[in-house]
Amino acid sequence: MEETKEGLRVNIDGVWRPVGFQRLGTSPRFVMTLEDKIIEVLIHEETQAFNVQIASQNYQVETGRRSQTRPRDQLAQFHDGKWILLAPLSGVVVETRVAVGDAVQDGDVLAVIEAMKMLNDLQAKVTGIVSSVMVTEKQRVEIGQTLIEIDQATGDG
Repeated sequence: MEETKEGLRVNIDGVWRPVGFQRLGTSPRFVMTLEDKIIEVLIHEETQAFNVQIASQNYQVETGRRSQTRPRDQLAQFHDGKWILLAPLSGVVVETRVAVGDAVQDGDVLAVIEAMKMLNDLQAKVTGIVSSVMVTEKQRVEIGQTLIEIDQATGDG
């Protein structure tokens, strides 16, 4: 993606196309307009990249920047040695794929939330053991709500 005097553009298969982006509140949800399409996009910022989810497909977009700080919401996800999965968007829990005591790996899908008729996979960002599942299927959740806690693996083994 690049910003020009004419606005934002994305490179799709070698062709630069104009796009519009509108953030929905303070959530990681955006609406992207591309030609005659309206596309919901989830964007999670990391140190040197963005995780972008479009239609339940995940993409890693590298930025090339060298930030030494983490976004505030990522700092809030660790507490007393536990990683806490916070709801990145408001919606309904369609599926929980873990239970207390389950071992999980970084990248495993922990739960699926439906928002705006799209299914969103919520993934672990650490390896460890599930210590708490605070939601059930068909439960409505709001942005920032604690969903699942994982005791982080120590790396000794």
